[in-house]
Amino acid sequence: MLLLLAGAAMIYLGFSGSDVEESTSVSGEPPTEIWQDASLQDLPGEPEEDGVQAMSGEAAAPVDPAQTPSNPTPEPDSLDEVEALEATLPTQDPSTAPRFELVGVSADPVQLASILLDAWILRDPTTLGAYVNGEEGGALTPARREMVAAFWQAMVGKRESAAGTLTDLEGQQGVTSSELSLLAQAAEVPSARSLVVTRARRGALERSMQMILLEEDSSRALEEGRLPHAAVGFSNLIHAELEAPWPAHVEALKGWSSSLRQAQESHRLSKSGNWPGIEVVVRGGETLTHVRKRALAEQEGMFVCTGLIARVNQVKGYIHPNDRLRVPTTLPNVLVDLSARLVVYRHGEEAVLCFPCGIGREGKDTPLGVFQVGDKVEEPIWYQPNGPPIPFGSPENALGDRWIEWRQDGVKTSYGFHGTNDPNGVGSRVSRGCIRLRNEDVKELFELLPMGAEVVIQP
Repeated sequence: MLLLLAGAAMIYLGFSGSDVEESTSVSGEPPTEIWQDASLQDLPGEPEEDGVQAMSGEAAAPVDPAQTPSNPTPEPDSLDEVEALEATLPTQDPSTAPRFELVGVSADPVQLASILLDAWILRDPTTLGAYVNGEEGGALTPARREMVAAFWQAMVGKRESAAGTLTDLEGQQGVTSSELSLLAQAAEVPSARSLVVTRARRGALERSMQMILLEEDSSRALEEGRLPHAAVGFSNLIHAELEAPWPAHVEALKGWSSSLRQAQESHRLSKSGNWPGIEVVVRGGETLTHVRKRALAEQEGMFVCTGLIARVNQVKGYIHPNDRLRVPTTLPNVLVDLSARLVVYRHGEEAVLCFPCGIGREGKDTPLGVFQVGDKVEEPIWYQPNGPPIPFGSPENALGDRWIEWRQDGVKTSYGFHGTNDPNGVGSRVSRGCIRLRNEDVKELFELLPMGAEVVIQP
């Protein structure tokens, strides 16, 4: 009886978990070579008719190796070594394998997801091929390995091959239904994809696949002049990267931020953009301050500053009676991601502009939490904690051109956004806890961010 119960338990465990983030290998199915030469050969520069498009803006620039995950398998130095990696796929004799493998190694899903995204950012699948066909990739289920290879082939234009693999994978263990859904989207003609973006996806690999589809879709929209679509796409892409379980791809974020700015100049930062707002007709003798006060009286709970009204309406100097100005009703706010060293200026949950930043040095860490914008000071004096005040313009004034104070529950803090007297420190741990921006960036943020706006600091 005990033996029968144990056998039943093993059978149940062997078939359960087919929709987990990373399944264990199914023995009795020796892996087959699925990382074919097309996956390694079809790179940008020789795309098929519907192949990969170059990333827009700065995103096409090579990623700093320091920002990419460590590669568990040494990267090949030559094409011969790449071919050797393909030829040495781990195999197992099915006659000697146990029916169920309940205990054993499993591939790290976060590592696989990050390597896949790296391959797309760099437009180079060499490391991905080495991983999938190497020792660590041998811990992947055969279905998972085939799915990853098919996804890459679909993204570089081999959609018919990917569609065939998708059909073969349906109903198999080792891949989730969400992953197969993303593979199905990749196998469609790019212009016909109905890309659904959700932040509810659970798995790291699902996130990576969705981000690759989103980057391709957003870049294509930018090239085609569909700027509102591109703006929302790059906003979602940046948020997905900041929420990911792997180290931030700083250089990729830089490129995506550049593309975001280009798109938002004709969307959230344009009078003709399709965004929620109210229209105010200028009366005789009014300034932007009067317009702002009337807008605030009309829309309860709104935060807006004259700089934002001027920016979205392209006001360069004076306003005139009967001018029709649009005022955004979506609340401006800021998200600061310390690990990515990135300040994200947003309207609601949509990223509008991104700025690189410096953060608190060790022992003077930038505090986490939710703050509100307090006083905003142009050409600030730096009141040192243990020293005389340093006037604006002094080379020793660490605050640079602007100061934007943070408050917490209405109480002033000693923290805020400010400029710098050393732009080389932006991107590093250099401050006493404040967020340090380049002077041109803090000036732009100063004009757009109203008092009372929320500031969220996350790790």
